[in-house]
Amino acid sequence: MKTGTHIAVVSIIAFVLHIVWENAQAPLFLGYVSFIQHFPMCVWGTLGDVALTLIVYILVALLKNDVAWIARLNTKDIIALAVIGFVVAVGIEQRALLFGRWTYADVMPVIPYIRVGLTPILQMTFLLPLSAYLTKRFLRHA
Repeated sequence: MKTGTHIAVVSIIAFVLHIVWENAQAPLFLGYVSFIQHFPMCVWGTLGDVALTLIVYILVALLKNDVAWIARLNTKDIIALAVIGFVVAVGIEQRALLFGRWTYADVMPVIPYIRVGLTPILQMTFLLPLSAYLTKRFLRHA
């Protein structure tokens, strides 16, 4: 299967996973009023999540010298993607909070010491490797 297919599939899967997550966690951010009001904002966040997923895909492809690496995803790759997702999410959250891009509502669980919201960190930690895993499964059956 062509590399373009891998990129398209991982993009679609990542989009679906992240749009659901973004909308589910939206009430944990200050200023949330309703699903309808925040949906456009969640779409923009999701597009950023998909872009991040594609950047990681390309970087891993360069490191492995294999553009189709996702079709041969293994346990080490999944763990590495989870670690990358965690580190990137912490960086994004700390920067966003520092520059006032968003603020957590009182109901957001915050991770002690690093002082970032739990759900955005879990989002990238779990959905980045899950997107890769589901892509591999889809490609196997396509």
